[in-house]
Amino acid sequence: MNKQALITGGTSGIGAAFARRLAAEGHDVILTGRREPQLATLCRELEEQFGISATFQTGDLARAEDRQALEDRIRALPRLDVLINNAGYAEDGRFGDIDWPRHQALLDVHVQATMQLTHAALPQLLEQRGTVINVASVASWLPTPQSALYGPTKAFVRSFSETLALSYHPDGLKVQALCPGFTVTDFHQKLGIDPASFYRSKGLVRAWTADQVVDRSLNDLARGRIVCIPGWNYRLIVTALRHLPMSLLHWAQRRAKVARYGAD
Repeated sequence: MNKQALITGGTSGIGAAFARRLAAEGHDVILTGRREPQLATLCRELEEQFGISATFQTGDLARAEDRQALEDRIRALPRLDVLINNAGYAEDGRFGDIDWPRHQALLDVHVQATMQLTHAALPQLLEQRGTVINVASVASWLPTPQSALYGPTKAFVRSFSETLALSYHPDGLKVQALCPGFTVTDFHQKLGIDPASFYRSKGLVRAWTADQVVDRSLNDLARGRIVCIPGWNYRLIVTALRHLPMSLLHWAQRRAKVARYGAD
């Protein structure tokens, strides 16, 4: 039986890049997302190109019934070797400008789904001495005033991943908090940001492709690194953030005309 990977948010971007890489390595894949036509097309392409089994389950992880359906599927799997909690998005606006149901939906996708699916998968992952990759963000080190809950929820994902990694290291489980910066996907386009402009940049906010992010993630995973920050520029930014006085960071953000951070 092939190794098996389940990837949430597998329709496009980083999730689809993980699917292609793992399929190329011989993993069967299960993809989840909300866009059935795109999922069906990607699964068909993976099967034809790599000769593996690729299936999908549509659903919105902001909905309790869809999370439960995916949890039930996970528990029924004959084996699971890799879980990638990649589903995520951002709401554009200050905290009070966004209706509470939209905040709750983001919390459910970033926090509730990550915990619930990991908890469901843990017995099989431990049996296979498998892998969990939780997609956080460089924004997990930053206040995100124009996307009120994005940075805080991604900070939770990073901290949760570090906790899991240290808790289950003796059992052979590998856990990574993947913290990309700007990435060339449709994530930023939904916020009115053109990631291609950052990809062309040579500066510190240069964007990286989804394939480059996945390359770095898997390389760091093989080296046993718990927190992965793809891109020399973002590693430099995070290093600076860890040493800057918070008062200086807050001063700079108060004076910024636009304060948008993060990537998926």
